[in-house]
Amino acid sequence: MKVVWVVAAVFLLLCLWTVYANVFSNDLEVRSMAELAARAKAGCGEKCSLSHMEGSRGAFSETLDFDFRGAGTISVTCRRPYIAFGSYACTASKP
Repeated sequence: MKVVWVVAAVFLLLCLWTVYANVFSNDLEVRSMAELAARAKAGCGEKCSLSHMEGSRGAFSETLDFDFRGAGTISVTCRRPYIAFGSYACTASKP
């Protein structure tokens, strides 16, 4: 019976860590990576003027929408390879 409690405690701690790491922690680095990916997808680099940015964070990914003057809207999704561990990787697309 102790094994069940240990497994349950480990699972609960993993869930709490996932929520902290992906939702409540500082995401400045992720936002910077996402903006670089959005600018690359827009094809204008630093020349584009950012008019609006909106995003949402979840336990498994972070999605950011960037509106650039003259280039339109670019949506970027950033995810970790192992849910709560590893470095974020971002993919950009035009909605």
